[in-house]
Amino acid sequence: MNDLSRRATRVHARGHWPLERASGTVTLAFDDRHRRRMAMTDDAGGGFLLDLPRAVALDDGDGLELGDGGILRVVAAPEELMEVRVAGPAESFARIAWHLGNRHLPVQIVGDTIRLRRDHVIADMLRGLGAEVRDVHLPFMPEGGAYGGHAHGGGHGHDHGHGHDHGHAHGHSHEH
Repeated sequence: MNDLSRRATRVHARGHWPLERASGTVTLAFDDRHRRRMAMTDDAGGGFLLDLPRAVALDDGDGLELGDGGILRVVAAPEELMEVRVAGPAESFARIAWHLGNRHLPVQIVGDTIRLRRDHVIADMLRGLGAEVRDVHLPFMPEGGAYGGHAHGGGHGHDHGHGHDHGHAHGHSHEH
């Protein structure tokens, strides 16, 4: 049961809050880590209302400050993903990345691999381009891209305690 009187109204970026203040955790899939206002349940079964001034892309390790001063540590939930590896020259990796970007698919680059959501059509395309594709069950933390959105270490939309906004409202269009 969600206790909507318990509210998370502030986000602290990973590494910018004292872990000893963690009063619990909330495990969220990628799609649930970019919200503004939503009834949620922490990992102990306690309900709370996420009630932020604007939508924020939450990272694994961020903290959601509760009205009582406690902080829930955000944990990225494992998801059904594909991990793509490309043998051969760097151009092969770049070609695969281009095809994924051209389809506006969220991807996470980890070393010499690319992770993305499972999709058999995309997997077939990648194999046709010479990639090795394997299914994995891991947290998904895609790249933020050039126009803001979800980003690692950039902290857009997170409180760093220095009194100014990091919001970026860039528009862009693509012609196909």
